[in-house]
Amino acid sequence: MADYDPFRPSYLENPYPSLTRLRHEDPVHFARKLEGWVVSRHEDARTVLMDVDRFGNDPGTATMGLGAHVAATRQHSPLGHVPLLGSSDPPVHTRLRSIISRLFTPRRMEASRPQIREQIDELLDRASAEGRSDFMSKVAHPLPVHLVGGLLGLTEQDRGPVRHWTSAVMRVIGGGDLPPSAYRQAEQATDKLQVFLESFAETHEGESILASIVAAEANPDRLSADEAVAFLTFLYQAGGGPTAMMLGNAVLTLLRHPDQWRQLRDDPSLARSALIETLRWDSATHVLLRFAREDTTLGKRSIAAGDTMFVLIVAAHRDPELFSDPDRFDITREVDTTDVLSFGLGPHFCLGQPLALIQGEEMLKAMVERFPDVALPRDGLTRSQELLLRGPARMELTWS
Repeated sequence: MADYDPFRPSYLENPYPSLTRLRHEDPVHFARKLEGWVVSRHEDARTVLMDVDRFGNDPGTATMGLGAHVAATRQHSPLGHVPLLGSSDPPVHTRLRSIISRLFTPRRMEASRPQIREQIDELLDRASAEGRSDFMSKVAHPLPVHLVGGLLGLTEQDRGPVRHWTSAVMRVIGGGDLPPSAYRQAEQATDKLQVFLESFAETHEGESILASIVAAEANPDRLSADEAVAFLTFLYQAGGGPTAMMLGNAVLTLLRHPDQWRQLRDDPSLARSALIETLRWDSATHVLLRFAREDTTLGKRSIAAGDTMFVLIVAAHRDPELFSDPDRFDITREVDTTDVLSFGLGPHFCLGQPLALIQGEEMLKAMVERFPDVALPRDGLTRSQELLLRGPARMELTWS
């Protein structure tokens, strides 16, 4: 019987042989180390993500170790009582999502494409000037943070402090083995963010996302002061990591397939297709979590209410039942974007997907157009050891 251990060094480097065995031998597998169910077939993954009546998104409903961890974290966090957009269920999630859904439209994101490319070029200019530099810290991580700051309506002067405060709050939301000072810093940051939002409300109006949050805070039926801080924290912090990993994986995958890199270099119009294929072939979203809301079954397995479901996106994307020759990387492959599960499905589908895809597309165009001979040295890569995200922690490139 297959056993799932995502913490082995060999798995971090290449999980796909293990995932193939898991999908074949035990597609709905109880992983002892995770105390939850690991789902590896695309059809089952889609069911869990779409069926919000049976599988919820609030970790507070979990049992076993995760449930206790979430309860302890929420008890000590200054915003532990506040629902987050990324970890709540209807009707709370519906109310929170409605506040900003009209601001994250594909048309609005598309209108920001020139500014996105301009920011990419600026970051690449700085990184390449060093001769050899870390793509992740110099380009991939700063890009989404800068762009979200702009969408929020933050000035350059405000972005640094807001990033610092929201980082302090998000650190304790994630929980873990943290010192008491972390919680004190989060409380101080929460107070400063509330003062900042009050000041912003007095001086700003309009269609920025932050203006929408402030307006919602002023409406007693929409957001409380604490909910506004939690909203700002989630929006400013949540998307950066996945987008950065997506950018890193896309560049890494193409560099490790020189024939595909050359094909994209010769025809940059393939950038969107290439990006979607990198998402399928090596998704930055490694796992999505859901929680059984009732006793149910999946793939002939009995699931108890409160059980944690680890939806293995990286396994679903290599399922031969849906993708022919799934281990082959081909940037001309025709992939239905609804079959790419990296951004979730249904009511919890990521609002930032259009923005993330534009960033990825413009990044790949810029790389092949400006640095066609960029290279990854043999000692240039260190992989992240996170469970939920897959990608480089460090990826030093030589720019030529």
